[in-house]
Amino acid sequence: MYGWRGRIGLMVPTGNSVMEPEFQRLAPDGVTTHANRVELKDVTPASLREMEADVARSARQIAQTRVGVIAFGCTSGSFVGGAGYDERLIGIIEGETGVAATTTTTAVIRALQALRVGRIALATPYTDEVTRLEVDYLQANGFEVTDWRGGGIVGVAEIQDCPPEVSYRRARAVDSDRAEAVFISCTGFRTIENIALLEADLGKPVISSNQATYADCLRILGVGEARPGFGSLFERLRDPGAPPPPLADGNIAAQ
Repeated sequence: MYGWRGRIGLMVPTGNSVMEPEFQRLAPDGVTTHANRVELKDVTPASLREMEADVARSARQIAQTRVGVIAFGCTSGSFVGGAGYDERLIGIIEGETGVAATTTTTAVIRALQALRVGRIALATPYTDEVTRLEVDYLQANGFEVTDWRGGGIVGVAEIQDCPPEVSYRRARAVDSDRAEAVFISCTGFRTIENIALLEADLGKPVISSNQATYADCLRILGVGEARPGFGSLFERLRDPGAPPPPLADGNIAAQ
């Protein structure tokens, strides 16, 4: 039986061609991902809010694959409504299906808390309007955004077409000594092959939307590992009591 160790139900925006392949690269033995779509026209605040109307339908359909967790796999679509909006989406999914749920934004907050960092640099492919909404969301959840940079992209397909060097360079551009971690946002922004490289180059934790979402799904499933080589966040799965990774200056991230 496929998914004998755990099955992830993944709700991704129409046009997202990155999240499923990245989940497959992260998967340990016995864990499978089963995806469904949620309608998204473009990456604007209005269209992102419209996604909510399609959440219940997508969740009901994906629950038929007998998954152990359902993830709403869109970062901007789960922060666009402000603080607490991710919890609203989780409530819709769990109410429709009875299956434990998470969102990418929820997972990112949990990842930052697990790494015990408080000051983060933010790299996105979004317009400044959408990126500022994310900055507001992160700050409302107690994180200081030391610097941020978007890519000005509105089209969903255009984000998927960005080669991995784009996210690598943007992450390096926003980093500074003040930042305790770097967060690369957007489930359609190709980043998975960059995380370990960036951590080696910057000397601090780096998380991405897809990495954080997958880690949260594994946590909910009770699976304590992912494939190695995709960042220090997964070390927290194996040893939740381990100290946070050292920063570039040799200090330890804020408790």
